[in-house]
Amino acid sequence: MGLFNLFKKTPTIRDDFFGTLTFINFKDVTKNYFEGKGKFEPTGEIIEYLIDGDLSGLTNDQKTFYNKIQNSYDEIISKITPLIEDEFKNWKEDFQINDFKKEFSLVAVAIPRLPSELIVWNISFDTIHDENHQITVEFKDFEPESISFDG
Repeated sequence: MGLFNLFKKTPTIRDDFFGTLTFINFKDVTKNYFEGKGKFEPTGEIIEYLIDGDLSGLTNDQKTFYNKIQNSYDEIISKITPLIEDEFKNWKEDFQINDFKKEFSLVAVAIPRLPSELIVWNISFDTIHDENHQITVEFKDFEPESISFDG
């Protein structure tokens, strides 16, 4: 039976809000999530969604939260710009962001299971300043908590 599980088709759902999503299944069901792509309205760019959930589908709270991210995008940028500058200064002493929206491209938003008392989520960016790394900002609610550079 184990060998045949390798050839199982990955389940997909069609969500009325996020569109077509692929379900990523783990033995530990708390790690299950959906992935898909769609337009992020503030930038007009296609980004990746990573949305925690199970095959029963997504919650209205997750959709509302994603809309809140879109509606708060300029405020989010204002909060994370000094943090990203500080992190970059570890490599480039006089680093400065002049125009965030031209220098950084949002590539992914990760949305947790909701409702939840404390919302822990993240967003990821590519940047013209270092094409070999992706920057991920972790949030608790709408306050940035940490930044990581992956690459």
